[in-house]
Amino acid sequence: MKLRIDQKQLAEAARRAHRRLPNNPLQPMLSGLLLEADAHAVTLSGFDFETATQATLDADTLAPGHALVAGRLLADVTAALPAGPVDLVADERELTLTAPGTTFTLPAMDRRDYPALPVPPAASGVVDGDALAEVVGHAAQAAMSEKEAVGSMTGFGGVHVVAEGDQLVVSASDRYRIVRHTVPWQPDGDAAGELLLPAAGFAVTAKQMASHSVRVSFTEGTNGVAALATDRLTVTSRTLGVDFPDISRFFPDPAAASGWMRADAAELAEAVKRAALVNEKPEQPITLSIDRDEITVRGGVEGTKGASRITAETADLDDFEIAYRPDFLGSLLTPISGLVQMWFTASTKPALLVPVDDDTYRAVCMPVRLT
Repeated sequence: MKLRIDQKQLAEAARRAHRRLPNNPLQPMLSGLLLEADAHAVTLSGFDFETATQATLDADTLAPGHALVAGRLLADVTAALPAGPVDLVADERELTLTAPGTTFTLPAMDRRDYPALPVPPAASGVVDGDALAEVVGHAAQAAMSEKEAVGSMTGFGGVHVVAEGDQLVVSASDRYRIVRHTVPWQPDGDAAGELLLPAAGFAVTAKQMASHSVRVSFTEGTNGVAALATDRLTVTSRTLGVDFPDISRFFPDPAAASGWMRADAAELAEAVKRAALVNEKPEQPITLSIDRDEITVRGGVEGTKGASRITAETADLDDFEIAYRPDFLGSLLTPISGLVQMWFTASTKPALLVPVDDDTYRAVCMPVRLT
């Protein structure tokens, strides 16, 4: 293999790809990045048996070929090279990178030991990368951690996406919070499908593809993989292999609520944050006391307390009090710009949160029982 490529593009691709590699792989070759050059481009691939990342870069290729080298070392070396063109020359034993005044030689691994990369399913449609990154990043915060999402809870560790006509519905839940976003997309004909990917990895992938149009490939049959792709980057991931829990039935019906309040979402989020400053632990609840046109948010313990008051419009909530984990409630308020409306049934029942002027987002927050 012999080619010339821009240092900045190569370093950025190597940095992103090596971050997805396992730190302590069971098989040494999984710590490597595979470079494959054809007549006009070079593809940089990483794979950990769960996620395959493939970045395609323009290159002036003199001789096609391939090289498998340590991913972290390649990322460090390419970042250290001076800006400008970089020459790569590889054989079965080593990869040499040369820039003006600088040369690095990296040992090559045996390409024959590297596993075959998964083939992404056919694309089902296109979505705006910025919109996808925003909603997936937020939904991932409401998913269970990988450590908690085991056994029957596995589905709560993912972010679920399902196509409904010209909308993608993005959902997640950790059983204490539920979030549901909708974003427009352009399906290919009557394309339908769904995917359920591990939350943390999905958020990273979506963020990498922001500012681009993203092709979405849903799981086909029993192959167990889904993919997101731009013109230069393709990420194929193994799905969680379970059904996403049926969370629709947990959204409270506003018609059955005993009362509601309406307030500025940013002001409420800031009041929650201030009240939680005197809490001893992150999971310690704050209380919302609602009375006519005012909400008082209280935090702290005996001897150390804090309170913030904001104005609100309310209905049928005089002397109503309910408690939440501040980080949970705060995270659900984050996507809302302007007024938020919350419907309450009882201090022990979940509340529904929706933006007043936006029908693309709604959320549910479970309260903490007051002692």
